[in-house]
Amino acid sequence: MKTLHSSNVLFSAATLLLVGSSVAFAQDSTKTKPTSSRRIPISKEAPGDVVSSKTSKTDTVTVYKTDTLRLTTTTPPMVDTVRTTNTVVVHDTTVVQPVMKPMHLPGGLYFGIGGGVMAPNGSIYNPNNAGPAVQAQLGWQGAKSLLGFRLDGNWNKPGQDAAYAAYQSQDPTVININGDAKLNLPFFTHLLGLTPRFNLYGIGGGSYISYKNLPIRITAAGGVGPANVAPGVDSWQEHWGWNAGGGASLAFGRTELFVETRVIAWTTDVSPQARQMPFILGVNIY
Repeated sequence: MKTLHSSNVLFSAATLLLVGSSVAFAQDSTKTKPTSSRRIPISKEAPGDVVSSKTSKTDTVTVYKTDTLRLTTTTPPMVDTVRTTNTVVVHDTTVVQPVMKPMHLPGGLYFGIGGGVMAPNGSIYNPNNAGPAVQAQLGWQGAKSLLGFRLDGNWNKPGQDAAYAAYQSQDPTVININGDAKLNLPFFTHLLGLTPRFNLYGIGGGSYISYKNLPIRITAAGGVGPANVAPGVDSWQEHWGWNAGGGASLAFGRTELFVETRVIAWTTDVSPQARQMPFILGVNIY
């Protein structure tokens, strides 16, 4: 009886041990971590557009991203974390423009010469005709200054009028020395673009006039011809007067082309006002 009881106890113990081992094995098999069959990309490149340039710079931007996978089909539920990295290459292109040389504006001290024709007017109009004129000048004008100064000398030789040629033994000569203020008028500077620079200007001041053999219409009696003209004398006559006029110019760097005209006027004790009108085309060098 005692032996049978012992056998039952041993059988029961073996049965419990077998059942416990099976349960433990089943629990261990559930602890196996699942693996994903989906391939997660870990890098990506985005090609950028590249244009022609002098210099190029490449920047690399790395973006870290964390994805969390939560599996609820297992016992107990499993949480798995996957980190992916995206690398983006950015091309920065810098276009270098050619260096432009600064444009030189003429300014400062200048010297000029010119030539043209002189037209007589006033009391020297009737007995004289137009003749050649030559001019030389020295001046100062700032590059962006409205006001400048100029000293010039003007030589001209009026032609003889046929009605009074018989009263003249020699051709007349007139020399003028003029000290002037020059006023730039910056209204149409870029009329032709940045270069050449177009400029309008006014000029005026005092004049010293010297002449000989110049016939002049007089107010007193004793003249010759229908206009009562006093024939010229072969000696230099000097008078103070004034001048005023204007011109236009085109500047190419340090070179300036100009065309101008003005009135140079003076009076004598026995004649009305005498006037010269020289038309000069010339060049200034700064």
